[in-house]
Amino acid sequence: MIDGIGLPPEWVARKVVTCDELRSASGSLWWLQSDPDHGGVRRVMRTDASGATVAVTPPDFSVGGRLHAYGGGDFTVTADGVWFVGDDGSLLRHAAGRVPELIDAVAGSAQYGDLATAPGGGLLAVRGDDTVDEIIAVSRAGRSRVLVRSRGFLGSPRLARGTLAYVEWQRDRMPWDSARLVLADIRSDTVGPSRVVAGGRGESAVQPSWGPDGLLYFMSDRTGWWNLYRLRNSVVEAVAPIEADCAPAPWEGGYQSYGFTGDGTVVLTAMDGFATELIAVESKGRRRQVGSNLTSVKPYVTVDGSLLAVIGSTPSSPSAIWSVDLAASTDSQAFPAGKAPEFPVPWTPIPPSVETASGPGGLVRFLLHLPPGDPQPGPLLVRAHPGPTDDVPLRLDWVTQYFVSHGFTVAEVLYRGSTGQGRAFRQSLHGRWGTYDVDDCAAVAEHLLTTGQATPGAVFVSGASAGGYTALQAACRPGPFTAATAISAIIDPGGWELSVPAFQRPHAAALRGPAGAVRAERVRCPVLVIHGSADTITSAGEAMHFAEELAGRGGDHGSLLVEGGDHYLSAPSAREQALRAELDFYRRIMSRLPA
Repeated sequence: MIDGIGLPPEWVARKVVTCDELRSASGSLWWLQSDPDHGGVRRVMRTDASGATVAVTPPDFSVGGRLHAYGGGDFTVTADGVWFVGDDGSLLRHAAGRVPELIDAVAGSAQYGDLATAPGGGLLAVRGDDTVDEIIAVSRAGRSRVLVRSRGFLGSPRLARGTLAYVEWQRDRMPWDSARLVLADIRSDTVGPSRVVAGGRGESAVQPSWGPDGLLYFMSDRTGWWNLYRLRNSVVEAVAPIEADCAPAPWEGGYQSYGFTGDGTVVLTAMDGFATELIAVESKGRRRQVGSNLTSVKPYVTVDGSLLAVIGSTPSSPSAIWSVDLAASTDSQAFPAGKAPEFPVPWTPIPPSVETASGPGGLVRFLLHLPPGDPQPGPLLVRAHPGPTDDVPLRLDWVTQYFVSHGFTVAEVLYRGSTGQGRAFRQSLHGRWGTYDVDDCAAVAEHLLTTGQATPGAVFVSGASAGGYTALQAACRPGPFTAATAISAIIDPGGWELSVPAFQRPHAAALRGPAGAVRAERVRCPVLVIHGSADTITSAGEAMHFAEELAGRGGDHGSLLVEGGDHYLSAPSAREQALRAELDFYRRIMSRLPA
């Protein structure tokens, strides 16, 4: 199928619909959604009485700010309407049939985020800038007061029965490395002294929530795995000890990886780096898997009575809202919530397999996608995910299917530093970025060459953002790779560390190792550089300068500057250009191969 028969890039570019921040309120499901048909604008959506999906916020208001660089917790629902963060970081409220009302504008670097409802109506929120974070209480009338102020970062404010729970971490730490869970007494006109109940150096305590039993629940990785705990009589006790991460690295606010039923059952996620299971833990400790037909679940779990709702997907279905009847007497399968949009699919996805390869650091796990037809060697594309603190979700990804449909075997590598395999594995890339990740990707490629599943001379590596740095470092080594594609890539980790927002700076510092900046003179194979001109996370100027240096040295290099493209190339036109350029690049390289 290398002759051009396969999924068209313009079709794939318009199939990326993103759903986030699912919650239940007023008898409906609510979530954030962006899709190509509305220009990528993020809108609050909900289900109506018939189960149909309706838009809540107007299309000329894009929901979501940049608190702590990546935003999150961008809306919540109260009796007075939907409170949300605008794309400039301001706080707004939208009542049905009215124009959104500006509650609090922001200036300078200030941003709102991490919104949560407060008892009796009103709102809790985090407001932060480059130096200070505050937890703000906003009344139903729109009046605000500061409850907590910190020189560190704050998140997840949750108030119940006069006690405020929140998360705090220092500006020289990432929340997944060290975060404290703090309680403070809140009176009508005063804020009492605070006390730390979990977390700190070497422990990440995140996602606090007050349970229906009045106890405080939270996730902690004190054992090396993010597991669920609760605070009872000032004593921390484990709810469901398991050697699995039950929460992701908290890049964004608003994550909620567990929920409660009325009978005391807790439903939570459990990840292994690829698949995510939903586990129901009953009050007496018995566990059972629910929604077992789902393989990937985002960290937004909501329960209303006995009905569980999640944003989930499978290897053959894209991310969507799914529901599970927890009271069902048979196996609790997940079913799509509402009517899924119908569109013709010109390609039937083939589920991947989970494979392993031997690498310098031990076994390397990866997802292997094979094209249809007779099993014979063909071109191989090794994809490095854009983490590094990310995973390789077992779900339908149309970008991966694009290359599979054109005859490529695709390997998605869970390299060292990925999440879903505990703290030690996540931190194993510290000081070794550009080395261990490249080792693991190369090990997968060598394994597939050795087992006859890839054609020598047609082995490619591709990555975006941090994965782009991995791909570029792979291009600087002798080894299995014929060519590399770097999308929105980091070129120089040292310079990038100085330019990233304050939230991310400790992560950049921890990762940076002896591999250093990518230099054009070290590159040993053809490289395609793709970058959006409006990228605010990595430098388009630096990337294009690097591409010019490569071109000046000769060879079969290429570059594409996508005008107006952001870091994620999220606009359909930008994504289409990138897909087309990458496939054309590989075809050009393969055309040089002997027949």
